[in-house]
Amino acid sequence: MTAAPDAASSTGQGILLYGMYDPTGLDRAPKVRIEMMTRALSGLAPTERITGRNGRARTVAVLKWLRGGGSRRVRAVYVEAATTTSMPNDLAFLLLMRLLRKPVGVYFRDAYQLYRDVYPRRRLRVFMDWAWRATNPILARIATVRFVQSFGLAEVLHLKSPQLLPPGTDTASPDLGAGKDPIVAYVGATAWADGFETLIQAMGLVRARCPEARLLAVGQLSAERRATLPEYVDARRAGRDELVELLRGARLCVIPRPIIEYTNFVLPIKLWDYLSYGKPIVATAATETVRLLESSGAALFTPDTVEGLADGLTRMLTEDGLAERCAVAARAFAEAPDNTWDARGRTVLETLGVPVGPIADVRTVTSS
Repeated sequence: MTAAPDAASSTGQGILLYGMYDPTGLDRAPKVRIEMMTRALSGLAPTERITGRNGRARTVAVLKWLRGGGSRRVRAVYVEAATTTSMPNDLAFLLLMRLLRKPVGVYFRDAYQLYRDVYPRRRLRVFMDWAWRATNPILARIATVRFVQSFGLAEVLHLKSPQLLPPGTDTASPDLGAGKDPIVAYVGATAWADGFETLIQAMGLVRARCPEARLLAVGQLSAERRATLPEYVDARRAGRDELVELLRGARLCVIPRPIIEYTNFVLPIKLWDYLSYGKPIVATAATETVRLLESSGAALFTPDTVEGLADGLTRMLTEDGLAERCAVAARAFAEAPDNTWDARGRTVLETLGVPVGPIADVRTVTSS
């Protein structure tokens, strides 16, 4: 668990980022988002951070932070909420901040609990689903600002007056461009809702037209699943910091999600990383993905069928100059000031009434 106060934040002009994950490893989308938002906020205002992988860890960090006068140093609180559920101690702390007249902005991450035909319950998910349904409305009531990645998500969560806060691009990432090798890169989970099996089948058709094509799959695959993959699939496991070298030689990156109500209103954070790396993209035509990229020239959109996905992948691999043009457009999109993580940080600060200004240093303190 960590509390990361800025040494210059003694004037009550700062912001507290409260993250309901331990960001160590940067191997999951919520961790990446917490880290990128921390960097963005800390470059614009005195920033303090409390994180922890469970309620007990966060409680220890909160108590240390409160004893150290943290509440007097910050003007507002920004919350990266859990995908699963907020713990009672999380809600109590945020309510305390409201009682101390601190604006509380909450980023509502997801709503997969409403789509159990897509994400079946396993093990403790029945209890966690119940807890999410009980705590999410309370969290929404506590929040003075409700941040979401899309208005579609806000609608299914019944959030009032939502503020858009999608992921952002990282212009500090290297511009990799379209790689020279006929490699299709996929980063992410491998459930049905991620489209992984469709992608595996589509690659079989791609190789019939482009025999040298291969698939690089970066994610958490069991040894048993790895053993069943076709020989043209190179399965790796890596954190965000290792993606650069893995993706460097790949011609393109792919998002093969099925087009359903759920995927129509979510934007995977990896999409923004692909853009930051200047990678051409082939993606199924989910609503928010098309809305984001349609005018950018960075992507080809396909149906969510095996044949449709294979056609898009083959075209990006073989059509003269297409991948290169999309790569240039992807990086141009990433470098546009309104698309960056810094822009997201500025939105949070301005919405919560925290003054914006350059910050020289951020000091991290680890709780135990």
